[in-house]
Amino acid sequence: MNILDRGASVYYSMKFFKYLWPLLILPALWPIFRNDFFQMHDFTHVARLVELDLGFKMGHFPPRWAPDLGWGQGMPLFHFYGPLPYYLAELFYLIKVPAVWAIKAVFALNYLVGFYFMYLWAKAHWGKWGGILSGLAFVYLPYRAVQFYVRGSLAELTAMTFIPLFYYAAAKKKTVLAALAWTGIFLSHNVIALFSLAFFGLYFLFHLKHWRRWLIISGLTLALSAWFIIPAFFEKNLTVVDSLTGGYFHFSYHFIYLRQLVNRFWGYGGSILGPEDGMSFQLGWPHLLLILPACFYWRKLIYFWLVLVLSIFLMTFHSKFIWEAVPILALAQFPWRLLAFAGTLIAFFSGSAARNKMITVMAGALIIFLNFQYFRPQKFSPVNDYYYTDRQRIADEMSDLLQDYLPKNYADFPTASGGKTPLESWSDIISLLSWIGLIVYYARPRRA
Repeated sequence: MNILDRGASVYYSMKFFKYLWPLLILPALWPIFRNDFFQMHDFTHVARLVELDLGFKMGHFPPRWAPDLGWGQGMPLFHFYGPLPYYLAELFYLIKVPAVWAIKAVFALNYLVGFYFMYLWAKAHWGKWGGILSGLAFVYLPYRAVQFYVRGSLAELTAMTFIPLFYYAAAKKKTVLAALAWTGIFLSHNVIALFSLAFFGLYFLFHLKHWRRWLIISGLTLALSAWFIIPAFFEKNLTVVDSLTGGYFHFSYHFIYLRQLVNRFWGYGGSILGPEDGMSFQLGWPHLLLILPACFYWRKLIYFWLVLVLSIFLMTFHSKFIWEAVPILALAQFPWRLLAFAGTLIAFFSGSAARNKMITVMAGALIIFLNFQYFRPQKFSPVNDYYYTDRQRIADEMSDLLQDYLPKNYADFPTASGGKTPLESWSDIISLLSWIGLIVYYARPRRA
């Protein structure tokens, strides 16, 4: 094959990929195309969407109160729990997409958009074929299957999706995009946001010469997400949330053993003390094999290797002294949630093995072949068994499951009647002005 033929082959291969890459993700999503659904650890998503929709219809903006929870007394759910995934689902729900399918759509978007975000980031380091391989590695991470088909952690899945976008934007010096990605994390999952403060802060330390840019990114992120994170942090003591860090939910019960990161065991149970958990914490055999070429670039990628090692260390009982020394970490409950960062970096490093089209095809096929079996539920169930929109059923049945943010004193929350505390009002104003300013800045006419 001469140089022209080889160039044409690569061109048409990339052209094919440009339009048909979503087909590579379909094996990870096939269960959502059925009319029924399946039970996950957290099957409250439809109820959350219904409550958010009610908040909008009651004229609350942003909606913070879930009127039917708390056995009909209400609960400030969206005051403290990352609302972004449900805002996305609301966009579908508003155009009459059934609630279950709206939730399915957001789960699917996480896989589609997650592939693209990882592709952008990895392509900057490993080239186009490396970007494709890293994108596939991200989609078919065993932990991404755990997040959907086992735990049903829509919020954590969404937050994890933004991690590659942040690193891509930071590397490309796209200040506003980095702030938007970080805002997406803060508005999706409190625990991943907490970890991001440490890991992204470390990234800034590695790039201190650009301190002005990092200051702008941090300030803009705070301003754009102020309406949620400021009240959520300063008013959490008005709820029973502290009860979620003791007993079974204490972090000391949920450290993992290093061998669990390579054990291909799969289950749909829960996390328990010791190495016999009912769910998998593996990083993926093909992924661990594919990261080997990245070892030769350790000096260039020292920050990412450091974060990978730190995230794995913090998941093990050897790090208990750190968890005990930093009280706020107790809110994370499960140290293995750091798999969101460890898995993202493993997927990123996987792209280093893509030297050409043939290797990419073979490695991608290996990833899908070895991990496809994880992307399925334990069993399917009729939609109305677990996912319903009836308000009385939500009040009667979901209130037992969603007690995380019940108020200690309902008088502390004027949100119930559409009011706001001064802190909430000022936080809303900061974010509103920031979003308007950002939109106006990018919508202004440009000089030719």
